Amino acid sequence: MMRVYLAGYIQGDVLDKCTKWRKDLREHYDKQRETQIEWLDPLSSEDFAEISPDGLKGSMPAHTIVHKDYTCVEKCDLIVANMDIFGQDRPLIGTLSELAWGWQMHKAIVMITNEPNYKFHPFLEYFTSWIVKDVKTLIDKDIIKGFYEAWHTAKY
Repeated sequence: MMRVYLAGYIQGDVLDKCTKWRKDLREHYDKQRETQIEWLDPLSSEDFAEISPDGLKGSMPAHTIVHKDYTCVEKCDLIVANMDIFGQDRPLIGTLSELAWGWQMHKAIVMITNEPNYKFHPFLEYFTSWIVKDVKTLIDKDIIKGFYEAWHTAKY
């Protein structure tokens, strides 16, 4: 079993977009019988009705959110971080923190971005194992499956 943490933007105004990419990845890999993936998702336990339009308030206290997400990073094998802010202007402070935790914990990180400020930033370029421009590319290249096979099954 491989654990994949789905890091990325969360904001009430664009919650449908914040969940769509996560659902697309899960649906793609859950169909594949040869990969056994446990998905760790910061949105999986949040009451969606409680997420504020700006994404800064929810049904959990701030300490709970940070501790929950930190534990997910700690437990995962791979972080998939989508850096898209879906047309909003609030920065990805939580996601950037998760990437720093992941790097410190020696986690593999796949970053989804076509934004030059992220793609070519020396810290983010150094932290990440792989950078793809969008979710479709991540799925088409079967990158998560590649990590799974490297860690769980030898295929010759």
